[in-house]
This record gives sequence, C-alpha cells and structure tokens, in this order.
Amino acid sequence: MIKFLKNSYIQRAIREESRGNYTQAAVYYSKAEEFEKVGEMHELLGDMTREFPAKIRAYQQAIRWYTDRERLKALALKLAQTMELEIRADSKVSTIEKQRLQKVAEYYALAESWNEAGRICEELGMLDQATDMYVQGGHIERIEALAERKEAHAHRTFSAQHYYEEAETTYRRGHRDKAYQALQHCLRIKRNHSKAAALFQSLSDHLRHPTKRIIWMPMEESEYVMFGHPVVTIGRQDDNDLVLTQHDISRHHAKIGLSRHHLLVEDLSSSNGTRINGLKIQRQAEIRDRDVLSIGRHTTFEVRLHIQDKQIAARLCPPKQQELQKYYLFFSGEAHLGSDETQAIPLQQSLVGLPSHLFTIRYQYPFWFLHLHPHLTGVELNGVPVDQYVVLFPGDTVRLEGLTFLIE
Repeated sequence: MIKFLKNSYIQRAIREESRGNYTQAAVYYSKAEEFEKVGEMHELLGDMTREFPAKIRAYQQAIRWYTDRERLKALALKLAQTMELEIRADSKVSTIEKQRLQKVAEYYALAESWNEAGRICEELGMLDQATDMYVQGGHIERIEALAERKEAHAHRTFSAQHYYEEAETTYRRGHRDKAYQALQHCLRIKRNHSKAAALFQSLSDHLRHPTKRIIWMPMEESEYVMFGHPVVTIGRQDDNDLVLTQHDISRHHAKIGLSRHHLLVEDLSSSNGTRINGLKIQRQAEIRDRDVLSIGRHTTFEVRLHIQDKQIAARLCPPKQQELQKYYLFFSGEAHLGSDETQAIPLQQSLVGLPSHLFTIRYQYPFWFLHLHPHLTGVELNGVPVDQYVVLFPGDTVRLEGLTFLIE
C-alpha cells in the first residue's frame, strides 16, 4: 500500500475514533491494514452496548481481527462470559441454547480458562473433552471426580490389564493418542500398575514440549521445523519461537502469523528493521507468495504460501546453500507432504506409482498427527507397518519405499 494513502486512512480513522464513530473508524483502519485496531474498534462497540445479542456480535467480529495472543485471550474470556450470561438468563437452558454452550466452552478454552471450559463440557456430557480441559488447567480434583463419573458410566468391568494391553497395541501402531487415553483409564483403576505407569511416563515426557516438531530428510539434506501455532515470534533471545543468533537481529525482532487467508508480519520496534522485497515496513504488512522477507540486514527467506481446501500453510525458505537446507513451516489446520511444489513440504525425489499427496500433518494439542493418504500402503514407523495415521514423537523414523524421514 502506498505510504501516503495508508497515512490518510489512519488519520481518518483516528478522527472518527475521537468522535466516537467506531464503526467508521474500523472501516478506515481496515483499509490501512491496521488489523489490531479494527478489532479494538469492534471490541469498544461491544463494550458500549447493553444488549446481549449486539454485544456478542461485536465481540465475535473483534476476535476475527486480533492476532495478539493476550488480546485474544482477554476478549475470548469476555465473550464467553457474555454468552453464558445470556444463555442462562432463563432458569432452564433449552436444547438449542445447549448447542450454543459448546461454543462458550470453546471461547473459554481459547482464553485458557480451563476450569470454566471443563465445567461447560462436563455439563454437556462431553466427558473426554472436559477431562482434557481439566488436565490443561491442572485441576486434579476435578479430573479425579470426572474419572469417577466416567468409570461409573461405562467400562466398569474393563480391567486395568485390558486397558494396558489396549495401550500397548495402539502404541505399536503409532496411535499414541489412544494409548495415552487407555493408560489414563488403566491407572485410574489400578494406580500401582508398574508397566502402565512406566509407559505413561514415557509418553508424558515426549509431550512436555509439544508445540514444535522437526522433520529431517537425510536423503534430501533438508530439515523442516514445524510450529504448532499460527503466530511465530522471531528474534535473538531464547524465548522466541524462531531463534536467529545474528548480531543485527534484535532480541524480539518480529512476529509473523496467519490471519484468515493472509500472512502478516509485524516488526517489533527492531533496531535494523524488517523488509519485504527490500522495502522496510513501518509496523505491519502482508506477505504474498514468493515475497522475500528480510530480518535485520543479512537474514532473508523466500516465503511460499500453500492454500488448499480453506487451509493455509506458510514456508520460510532460506537461500540455496550446499549444507543442510532448513525450512520453517507453520499452518492453520493442516499441511500436506508430497511429491510436487503444491505441497507445503515438497519432496525433491519422485516416487513412481504413488499419489502426489502422501501425508497430511495436523497439530491438535498435545499431539502431532501424520495422516496417511487412503491409498498409501507400505508405510513403517520405527520398522512397524502402520495405516491410517500415526502420532509423531521425537526419535521416530518413518519409511515409505525410497523415502525416509526422521522426527526430532
């Protein structure tokens, strides 16, 4: 966007905001690509109205624009509380309103109000989801109370040993998510089951840092660092998602993230700036497919965007070099691995007789799923044949004919 045109829109937005015309201000901020401010205007409209439907609509509109995690959490909590107040205005919650309560639970989860999210899920009879929420929040008493409810509801005669055997079987097949659940059931029935406790501890250790996985392809001398969230921070300090150690990069240099079907980068007041195709951005800008993103003076990436079935994935590609090629990948929903350039992870080698789309990668906290193409056979995980899907852990080796990749 031309700088003077953007400044003109911002000035108009500020003027309308000062007059209290937040709807019109949001329009101008949108044209200026100041997306956080657009969300802020809609949130203000929600704060000003007393009518629940209008308030909820305004908050829902605002949450679509925010990318800042703390703002998202705060607004999600406000939205969840407002929706719940409206739903419970009548003494009895109707069947239709119960369907809306599920959305309330989702907003509480987005706000990381795990106890509230678990309470709603429990009320709706979604006991597995409620357990997940309480686990996230570390609410041990609720987990134990819910476990008693679930045990009373079903599987009373299913012994601890049966659950352990189920866990062993699903673990070997790569279905570690199911193994994790089976071990939880086993240990609730028999806490001193030593083999179950050891396997559960091993699974838990692998899940301690779940938000990043690395796929290393030794035959192609390439490595893909995958992030489990759509917004990634970049900088020299260790608390960033993508750590770059060059001296011309600030401690917290920039953040890059997916917003709907757009990829946005924001400079965090860095010393040496952030550039797109050589042009320094002032604050925030959109990145398009094949743009060159520069962090500081010397670090550059070509950005590739992949949009399939309403899913978007972004890949940061370093300049070609002789040593190991290291790519960075983040996505909303899922990303595809296959043998052509339309895939988020494209293979350099061609596999004759196999579909171009081989695998789908999906992250659902705390598990990384690798789904196999329905017609794909001969896939092995650590030497064991697998089908449908596997949950990836560090140290895994996946093989398919001439293709091998390792997980770190």
